[in-house]
Amino acid sequence: MPKQPNIYDVAVAAKVSHQTVSRVINHSPSIKPETKSRVLLAMETLGYRPNLAARALALSKTNMLGILTSDTDFTGPASMAHHMESAARAQGFFVVTCGIDPSDEKSVKDGIEHLMKLGIEGLAVIAPQLEAVEVIRKMVGSVPVVTLDSMYRMDELAVSVDNFSGGSAATQHLVDLGHRNIVHISGPKNWFESTARAAGYTATMLTAGLTPRVIEGDWELSTGHRIGLEVNLESKALSAFFIANDRMAIGFLHAMRQRGISVPGQVSVVGFDDLEESGYCWPPLTTLRQDFKELGNRAMSLLLDEILGKPGRKLDRLIPDLVIRDSTAAAAESTGQ
Repeated sequence: MPKQPNIYDVAVAAKVSHQTVSRVINHSPSIKPETKSRVLLAMETLGYRPNLAARALALSKTNMLGILTSDTDFTGPASMAHHMESAARAQGFFVVTCGIDPSDEKSVKDGIEHLMKLGIEGLAVIAPQLEAVEVIRKMVGSVPVVTLDSMYRMDELAVSVDNFSGGSAATQHLVDLGHRNIVHISGPKNWFESTARAAGYTATMLTAGLTPRVIEGDWELSTGHRIGLEVNLESKALSAFFIANDRMAIGFLHAMRQRGISVPGQVSVVGFDDLEESGYCWPPLTTLRQDFKELGNRAMSLLLDEILGKPGRKLDRLIPDLVIRDSTAAAAESTGQ
């Protein structure tokens, strides 16, 4: 492999000192136009590219941001990271994304150290697990940090969906349809989103004078399918399910078809996310819509305002929208069936 040209090679070709080349690279006003032209021509001829990374680190200005995200193919985290990168590029910043296993403290620490070595000026965290966020807060003190869908203090940058409100809206929709035996299939208990959605469900059930019942899930299609196959529906006591994400809900709907149970004739189902495929499964899924693009854009806006010293709010919260489709209907007893 041929040796890459350096600043000294440029100096020899342009017949100037390496200090002069450095001043040209740094746009010094003291350089004569003819000298600058000669140096630029030598750089182009040799194919020399200044080490902008080293220069940026020396100036503490890299225009580089980090995204630390759960290493997953789930639509939400991937979509938010994509839209944050687009928003950052529009403001002249580049983004480096690092996937981590949020349940592994070493993975979290290694990810943070990798991004910090690159000289990032700000960090966005899409790892809504209690343990991961605690480790990140302890390790990162020198750059602004914005979290997405996590718990937060009033002095921390954070953007989130109001998951409590969403859980409440899903449950209230089923209550309003006359359902009284409503089960919640939750996400994993160490995720902020999961606990908040379950809390919204529980509060709404208790307010309606109903008894909450929670089955723990883990966001996966296969888990929704398994629970759908196992849950006892023979007594007809259970008539509705609020499921913490659309992936599990789609798996659950498949199990209902396999068991010959009519949705929504016998059982109503509500999901959460409004994935693209949720409107095309059978029956089309009633769900809570999260705007992942808006979440990503707002998170990046908060982070860049902090980096650039612009005064503004630190917390931002989006209310999810209830999208009613064909997987929910009035309870059989409320229609006289």
